[in-house]
Amino acid sequence: MKRKRMKKTLLNAVLICCSFLLSNNLFSQSNNWEEYYSDSQVKIEYSYLICDFSSTASQELLVFRFTNLSNEKITLDYSTKIWNNSTEVDTELNSDEFRKTIQLEANEILTSDCNNENKDFTIFSAFVHNTTQERFVTLTKFELTNITTENE
Repeated sequence: MKRKRMKKTLLNAVLICCSFLLSNNLFSQSNNWEEYYSDSQVKIEYSYLICDFSSTASQELLVFRFTNLSNEKITLDYSTKIWNNSTEVDTELNSDEFRKTIQLEANEILTSDCNNENKDFTIFSAFVHNTTQERFVTLTKFELTNITTENE
């Protein structure tokens, strides 16, 4: 009887530790923001997020957080340039995919991620093997260009 209780206690302790580590990893992964651009109206930050879309490999996405720093509604426009395996991708072939427009309410923060309606504002970065965690990186560089804001 004592043995069963010890096993159960040990199992519970292991589960709690695993839950803590997993939640801590997810929390730190989505809160490690790097500032990319900032002016008096808008701040653009980016981070990398691993999204579990498959049983064999996850996808690492470059996600963005857009912050309207003003007390007015604004429209943010920008273009994206990307390099895969150190070669610049011709973004003019599919310009709609690489030109973005975002409307932000006063002081609004919009964050892209794996699942929400703002997923259009992400960039594929790498495949990540679910078992080994090996990364197969394709995105080697990105730039946001022609960044403009306009008050509504």
